[in-house]
Parts: sequence; C-alpha cells; structure tokens
Amino acid sequence: MRFTKFIALFACAALAFASCEPKPNNSSEGGAKLTATPQSLEVNNPISFTLIADDGTDITSEATIFDKSHDFVEVPNPFTPTEDGKYEFYAVAGNIITESIFVNVLPSIPALPADPNEASTSFNHRILLVDHTGNTCGYCPQMMEALKSVEETDDYHSKYYEAMAHSYSNQDPAQSSAAFAVSSYFSVGNYPTLTYNFVYSITSSFNDAHIMQQIDALWKESADAGIAASASLATNSVIVNAEVKAAVENEYRITAWLLEDGIYAKQTNAKEEWMNTHNNAIRQAATTDPISGTDLGTIKTGEKASLAMSLEITTNNWNRDNFKVMVIASAKNEKGKFEVVNVALCPVGDSVVYDYK
Repeated sequence: MRFTKFIALFACAALAFASCEPKPNNSSEGGAKLTATPQSLEVNNPISFTLIADDGTDITSEATIFDKSHDFVEVPNPFTPTEDGKYEFYAVAGNIITESIFVNVLPSIPALPADPNEASTSFNHRILLVDHTGNTCGYCPQMMEALKSVEETDDYHSKYYEAMAHSYSNQDPAQSSAAFAVSSYFSVGNYPTLTYNFVYSITSSFNDAHIMQQIDALWKESADAGIAASASLATNSVIVNAEVKAAVENEYRITAWLLEDGIYAKQTNAKEEWMNTHNNAIRQAATTDPISGTDLGTIKTGEKASLAMSLEITTNNWNRDNFKVMVIASAKNEKGKFEVVNVALCPVGDSVVYDYK
C-alpha cells in the first residue's frame, strides 16, 4: 500500500512542489469510480477505462491507469493485454486514488448457444441449495439422507440444484478454499447447515418435509431470469461464457462455481455405501467477494447481458473428467440483497440453452 501511495504522490508532483496527500475514494472531498469495458475478454483485445467523479463528471481524461497485478505499471487507455490472467487496475486523478477493479483476460471464450426462442421470457425456475458438510462430520449423513429423500419425491428435483460446500475439515478430500469461502459467507458454525439462494439458512435440519416446505416457499412458477452458458477446458482453468436474459427488470449479478462429482472419501457414520462418494463438491468460484458475483447492471425485460469467467484449477488432485459448471444469477430483492433468481448446470465442453417453460 505504501508503494501505491508513492505512485499517487509521484503522479501529482507535477501539480505542485508542495506535499500532495492522495485522497481515498470515500474522501469527504469527493471520489471517483473506475470502470472497465469489457469486464472479461480474450487476450489481445482492448480494455477501455472510464472514470466518473462522485458528482457525475467524466474525468477520464485526467486519469492515469495503473496495473496493480503487474508491478503497478502505468498502462494506456485503452489497454490491450498480451497475456491471459486476472488483472487488477486502479486510477489516479489529482488527489484521488480509486478502489481497484478486476478484469478477466482469457485465452479464449467459448461461444454462447443460439437463443431458441428470442421472443420468450418464460423460464423454468430453480433455486440454489448449498449443503455445508464434511466427510468427518458425524451428523452430516442425516442431511445427506434427507436431501436424497427430497430428490426422489415427486418432481422436487426439477425445482432446485444443489452444491456441497465441504468446509468442516481441511483434511476432507472434497474441501476447497472456495467451499470455505461460501460457508464463511453464511457464518456456518454448526454442521450440517442447508442454505438457500444466498439469503436463507437452516441449521441441522434433517427433516425432508421441512426442506420441501422451504423449497415450495421459494420456488416460482416462472423465473425472473433465464441463463444460457458454454464452458470449455483450458490448460489450468475452465472458461465459462454465461448470459442472463431478464423476464423482470432488475439489477443482476452472475457467478459460476466449478463442481466435481465422484470424490471418494469415507463418510463418518455413513449408513450406506453411496454416502462415501461425494458429488457436486464446490472446487472453485468465479468470485467470492461478493459471493453473488459480478454486476451486470440493470437488465430490462427481454434484454440480455453476458460475462465470461475463469475458474482456476489449482491442484492436480481434482478430476477434470468429473467437472461441471454451476451458473448462478441473482438480483436485488425487496431488502436490497442479491438473492438467487435462477441456476443452470453446464457440462464442461458443452453448452446449455435457456430453459424455457
């Protein structure tokens, strides 16, 4: 941080020989917000930056852009990256240093599937269930049993998708830093805990009827938005291109989780052999801060917004043949919190189209 401050001081030294103390973005004298277009792109394509002051004035021409992820080097505007990776940028303008923004530069982006029904905004709805669990958690098999019962009851599994956050122990073969981040977001302290749509949680609920009641309360006949996506395997990552189409105008966010099936680990207190094989384990997340993902802005009814994301493969212990991608769209609810509005599952190396009713 001291080096960041030094750059800011150097940048404003031309203005005066007197001391120049940079002001943070939340300064009482005003700040500015840096944005990048696009937020994700293929390598060797340009990024354009815009800097807007708190009073709405465009001060881009006054800004100096720095690439914090590559030794704080100054970059032009627009800037064309020649290497893929996650870039972190900030701007200096006068006495202002902006907060950092991130741009994903990807080796290649898979094409989105064609929309089979451009005129429609009637989507099937799935809510998000996350089971916070662990293979050495003694009570967790009871939640596994309850979820299996729900899955096999009538058409309930058409109303939700589930992910497993193995965060009970660092020794669990299905654990990951992304799983711990998801459980930390919900302040999970008791295991198992079942959470719904980034907003609601039930601690140690092993009652399948109760879980179905919660699903019924959250499920909608028609979703507020639909999701289309494509996913491809790169050298050390899975690249996801996802699109949200709004049925209800709102502010939307999108994220993607990398899930792995078929992880074998003996489950404490397992009653049956199937409990020793763990599916839908969260291995990676496109972003964990915020957990709800990247802002897409306001999407009007019938309109679309897309984002490409990278899910890094951090260890050779993960089985690439068992990967799939969960794409999660969320929107502001009546309390101003981003609540999941729909979920899609996309096989790696394939795509999913909008799930119209």
